[in-house]
Amino acid sequence: MKYILFLIGIISSGLFNAQEADNNLQGYFMTNSKETLYPYFAFDGNGKVDIAGYGKGDYFVKNDSVVVFPDKDIFIFKMSKNRLTGNSTWVKDTKWDLKKDSLAENNRKDDALAKKNAQLLYEYYRKTRAKSNDLDKLFDENAMTNYTKTIDDLCTRGLAKACMEKFGLMIMNDVGGMEAVLKNKLKKPKQNPEIIRLGQKIISMGEVEGHTVLGSYYYSLGDKTKAKKEWQTATDKGSTKAGLAQFEAEMNDAAK
Repeated sequence: MKYILFLIGIISSGLFNAQEADNNLQGYFMTNSKETLYPYFAFDGNGKVDIAGYGKGDYFVKNDSVVVFPDKDIFIFKMSKNRLTGNSTWVKDTKWDLKKDSLAENNRKDDALAKKNAQLLYEYYRKTRAKSNDLDKLFDENAMTNYTKTIDDLCTRGLAKACMEKFGLMIMNDVGGMEAVLKNKLKKPKQNPEIIRLGQKIISMGEVEGHTVLGSYYYSLGDKTKAKKEWQTATDKGSTKAGLAQFEAEMNDAAK
């Protein structure tokens, strides 16, 4: 059941008006601050950012703002020339400067597709994260209904992050919904072909972490062979989260 909760964790405005959202920011930004948990951010010019080696997140740029999505939070930066200044929790007031001699990769291959993804991510931010947080949605039935509809729509239109969150919502519903989670009365999961197909869709969209969440789903079903195969594939493709998921699974097995 621990890994059901792990998957559910996936679930878990006036500043942006003129310029269209994009994700063409590329480069290695580093800080000299000793107080931050994030010494660098490496943007790949195609919507993915390496967050100080902890894993990769999604991002978009609109006007002078850069919005980064780690696992369950949001980092907002103001960009001026070659400097990012933190403007939200965890990154507040810290400055990261572009290292022009760095070898940050540039993965932008399809400009139109990259822009579409950035605009969908901005829409996701505007509709689901700009004025509320995950806890608000979990305890407000109307908010949760609207959130679910938005996520489903954005997934259908091609936003992999929305599909990842839909994946978590489907699992949560299969084990009894939010009420079961809050009361710790989760149903035993049974294999759901729709969830597996969604995981495969996420992978086909180019999202490496699709392998990670699909592996965790297989693990929750008791299929450790398929779980390890998906985690290994994710790791081979550059995921750091898959290795953590597998490590936690092994620790969980050892504790039994």
